[in-house]
Amino acid sequence: MIDPGPSLRVDLDIGPDRLVGVADRHEGKGTTEPRRWTINGDFTTLQPNGVARYAREVTMALDALISAGHPLSRNLEIELLAPRPLSAPLRLENIPVRIVPEFSRPRLPQFWVQAQLPWHVRGGLLSFCNLAPVAVRRQIACIHDMHTRLMPSSYGRGFRWAHRVILPAVGRRAARITTVSQLSRSHLVAYGIAPAEKIVVTYNGSDHAGRWDSARSSLTAGGGRPYVLCLGRSDQEYKNMGLLAKLAPVIDRMGLDLWMPGNVDEAALLRHVPEMPANILLLGRIGDDDFKKALEGALCFLFPSRIEGFGLPAIEAMAAGCPVVASTSPCLPEICGDAALYADPDDVEAWAERIGTLMRSADRWQELAARGRVRAGGYTWRGIAAQYLELMMQVDAGSVPKPSRGSSESGDAALIPSVEGRISPRTTRMGHFPAGGKS
Repeated sequence: MIDPGPSLRVDLDIGPDRLVGVADRHEGKGTTEPRRWTINGDFTTLQPNGVARYAREVTMALDALISAGHPLSRNLEIELLAPRPLSAPLRLENIPVRIVPEFSRPRLPQFWVQAQLPWHVRGGLLSFCNLAPVAVRRQIACIHDMHTRLMPSSYGRGFRWAHRVILPAVGRRAARITTVSQLSRSHLVAYGIAPAEKIVVTYNGSDHAGRWDSARSSLTAGGGRPYVLCLGRSDQEYKNMGLLAKLAPVIDRMGLDLWMPGNVDEAALLRHVPEMPANILLLGRIGDDDFKKALEGALCFLFPSRIEGFGLPAIEAMAAGCPVVASTSPCLPEICGDAALYADPDDVEAWAERIGTLMRSADRWQELAARGRVRAGGYTWRGIAAQYLELMMQVDAGSVPKPSRGSSESGDAALIPSVEGRISPRTTRMGHFPAGGKS
């Protein structure tokens, strides 16, 4: 059985049996015309992180389900259109890649997506990275978050402008909108991007972290002291580098170093503290295998963001067996549930206390590591791909979404995995924890 993954199901006028029936009719009775869909391959030009990671993993998972003969893939033909040859190969067997060369003299942002891609789309379109082509109505578009409106200082003026103009148009015109958390769904509704009944929450997957191999890592750092791990980002204020800079001297007195890979330098940290803490090790940009090695050696992973659309690094840490201390800010309690410890994003002493708990108690460390592995295991790319197959069939069948019975307009009612691995209903609102979430 295909794991549906953590999801929010949207009530429709067409059920799974009828969906398979649509595929049967395409395959046998009356027509052999294939159901054609295209994947917007603009993500292939991006670094394979964040939204591009989502796009790559869902594309490969769709290909795997087609290879496995998933019932909703009957008579389905998908191709990926990219603006240039792939710099990072995708492992695809059933989804061909076609290059539609981008206009590049000069290269204009969004020109390929908005002006070139729509002319080459056959059938429906899957767009996974926020800024989808406005011209295509038969489209399922993933809008990950509304950070450009919620945290505008973290983005350039042109980037904010593009999102402010394009996202509402995509939300109105696309057949379905997907997103990655209940929090993001509520924001899409609040900012008028799309009505709640049109938005399906897919979450993210974690199984890509199982392909990482610390034995391939060449990472060498540190002087033998135990350490905690975090990710640095100097260009986005909501990542909360200030908390980490202030926390470092406190945990230095506890005998701990703070390893910080990522796009951050001393100048970014010195905006928050008078001098550079001696126990911070800036590792620069590192690869996935290096991240896995760092996680395996860390006491815990710190994730102090003031907001996240999903918070994939926290789930990647859990998948690696590294306990997580996360911010109480949304949507991390929704995603991490009772498999993490939490602290206020401005309370340095609370963060030190949570870290101290893991230092003092091996049993608590083991418990949290085990809970994290189970929690991460509930988020699968295969389950997300199965959701997209269902949504594609719904669009092909001409079904119309209607509000889910018993759900609020803002989409607060969530279906997220408990530590036992089952899909269980929880309620997650800004500033509130799921049951058992706060320690």
